[in-house]
Amino acid sequence: MIVSLVGSDGAGKSTVSRLATERLAAAGTTIERVDRWDIVDNPAYPATRFMKPDVPDTRLCVAEMPNPTRFLFLMWSISHALLARTPPAVRTGSVTLLDGYWMKHAASEIVYGLDRTWAEGVVSALPVSDQVVYLRIDPKRAWERKVGRDVVPYECGMDPACSRESFLAHQNRILDVLDDWAACFGWLTVDAAEPLDDVVDGVVAKVSGALAEGR
Repeated sequence: MIVSLVGSDGAGKSTVSRLATERLAAAGTTIERVDRWDIVDNPAYPATRFMKPDVPDTRLCVAEMPNPTRFLFLMWSISHALLARTPPAVRTGSVTLLDGYWMKHAASEIVYGLDRTWAEGVVSALPVSDQVVYLRIDPKRAWERKVGRDVVPYECGMDPACSRESFLAHQNRILDVLDDWAACFGWLTVDAAEPLDDVVDGVVAKVSGALAEGR
């Protein structure tokens, strides 16, 4: 079973996916967490040995790419990370939990001007998630979490100053796209502004429920 944990910048995808994976594994679930940047400096992915082992710099370089090159690179990176894990992902009773998958980056690139119909056509060729859990957070709350720590221009409409105003404007537009997809595709929504333990418990419950239904 493939489960995607998605959300806009500052929703806590990486932290929540890591903790949810730990809790599900402790409860006996066969689970593996996959992130697009797993492919960097990782012998499990020999075809990506050309990439530099400096993930933060790689992310900055990717942000400097023009579209559609950037979008296609991002989709390639996550699909490569996932497809190398396909056998355990499809094994009965196991879960592959994707940190982000294509959703947030696709929404971001649409906001940056990529044709939405074309972008949706590209992602339609990727493996389909059996369940999508949407960590929804108001951009104002996301800004409070990120300011002074890890805000980058890519999250702020390419504003080099990374101002609050540019972050909120850009993230609200991303949220509009994600909200639309959540309604169209029936994503399971979790309030990412709740205390971390409650958010993680909510994700664990939804993944466990989806796994039980799949059985």
